[in-house]
Amino acid sequence: MTKIRLGVNLDHVATLRQVRGGTTSYPDLLFYVHESTRAGADQITLHLREDRRHIQDSDIQNVIKYAAIPVNMEMAATEEMTKLALKYKPQFVCLVPEKRQELTTEGGLDVVKKKKQISKLIEKLSKKGIKVSTFIGPDKKQVKASQEVGAFACEFHTGHWVQFKDRKKDKEWLKLIESALYCHDLNLNVHAGHGLDYESTRDIKALPFLEEVNIGHFLVCEGLKAGLYESVRNMVQILK
Repeated sequence: MTKIRLGVNLDHVATLRQVRGGTTSYPDLLFYVHESTRAGADQITLHLREDRRHIQDSDIQNVIKYAAIPVNMEMAATEEMTKLALKYKPQFVCLVPEKRQELTTEGGLDVVKKKKQISKLIEKLSKKGIKVSTFIGPDKKQVKASQEVGAFACEFHTGHWVQFKDRKKDKEWLKLIESALYCHDLNLNVHAGHGLDYESTRDIKALPFLEEVNIGHFLVCEGLKAGLYESVRNMVQILK
């Protein structure tokens, strides 16, 4: 069986740096890019939020310049972010929903509702060789819309599935399976992410045709105990 790709999201390394208003240069994001790479990560994922609460424009520029592995830039589906992606040229872009007041991404992008807008953005990015995925809930309508706007992959929001219990969790899992199968039928890659830890990552491996997961908060938190290298290496082993 082929190893599932691991994208390490380093947003919360930047959160620790920015918590003092950007007055410190530590923790050094590039150091943790190197540690993640050394531990076997397949890509670095960074969410450049509109309010710049953690990742900064300079982080995107520097990580793309110095990382030895591909960079996946998560961003809102806006003209501002599209211009920045075209400027810095990450290998991948993942379009995500974004609300200023949320603590973290609470759900999937409504591609159906924003179809025309997203289609134009993906066309611009694709012309520059940037592959675009959509971060969506497990919903076949959103999968179909993602195909129609030109995405190459759907990343399914796993946060609700991780938190749900009992029958509710089982129902969400069935929705994930159905959406993943439909995604594959439409020749789109199947990705997953949000809220995953060691235990839930072992379980998500059963999702049909899963090729990639993106994990951040848990890995950074685990890294406070033994170092990010160890937490990423453990996750890489799970995904083999």
